Amino acid sequence: MSKRSPTTKDIALLHQLYKAGQLVLTTEFQRNSVWPRDAKAYLMDTILNDKPIPLLFFQRTADSQTGRLTYYVIDGQQRLRAIFDYLEDRFRTSQSDRSKPYSGKVFSALPSSLQNQIRNYDLVVEELSGYSQADIKDMFIRMNKYVVKLAPQELRHAQYVGKFRDFVEELGGMDFWRANRVFTPLQIRRMRAVEYSAEVTILLIEGPQDKKAAIDLYYTRYEKSFPDGPTVKNLLQRYLDWCLKALSDLATTRYRRPVDLYALIGALHRMSEEGRKLARISPATAGPALKEFDTQTRVETPSGDAARYLVAASSQTDNLIPRQTRIDVLGKVITSS
Repeated sequence: MSKRSPTTKDIALLHQLYKAGQLVLTTEFQRNSVWPRDAKAYLMDTILNDKPIPLLFFQRTADSQTGRLTYYVIDGQQRLRAIFDYLEDRFRTSQSDRSKPYSGKVFSALPSSLQNQIRNYDLVVEELSGYSQADIKDMFIRMNKYVVKLAPQELRHAQYVGKFRDFVEELGGMDFWRANRVFTPLQIRRMRAVEYSAEVTILLIEGPQDKKAAIDLYYTRYEKSFPDGPTVKNLLQRYLDWCLKALSDLATTRYRRPVDLYALIGALHRMSEEGRKLARISPATAGPALKEFDTQTRVETPSGDAARYLVAASSQTDNLIPRQTRIDVLGKVITSS
């Protein structure tokens, strides 16, 4: 029988549970850690001033044989990560008010009285037991959809499970995205690289699609199995390798931008007949043509295909027609080389 049990737990107990593996922060419906240092410092200032922080939600489970309790964080992961990071001296409190005894200090540098104040600070927790996983996910989405602005991909991560999700999250972890400045570290933490990997995966299977309509369908369709995974991974790696050969300075060109890289991958996929004839498209000759086109898009008054491309790359960029236009234009650029 499902039950909600309001209670309090002090920080010392929660940290102990966390180190013992009985408090699980990274569950399938939680986000990666995205709080900047200033936000973490502000939270610790709130605790040190004995001000309340929002309610936390845990899912409580008990081992059927040992009775050992485990708590899964449904809502509150960011706050708990910040608190535990501070207890482990990973950041300092704010120095904005130097009159405070804890200003600019890590936890271990605080007077023992303030350390104990933090350890004894009570967090209000609502423990949930007896709920199905579907119910828990629904609660998470309801709590965050209207209170915290979650990225669409973070909501997908909470809502879906399965082979397609696992596959695109693997692609989203590729070093290429960070190394070539396709996405910033923050965007990667907010799962933008994962969402982009889903878009490119769909591109390589069915051609350009409308992102808003396509991604969720794939998560549902390929929950049990995703047999195209190895082929897609191999194709994507070949296309990215080609891009780096053609544009050794990719990170300084427009083609590092997600919308432009999507178009370039789409053009390569189409012109190489889905990768079968990629060897016939020479990076050595196509690279200069792509760089010249990049220059044409940067002049004060672009014309012709450059102007058409810029329009398609500046508004509604994830809709089908702009995507097709960008792929068509870059296909012409490569062909001309």
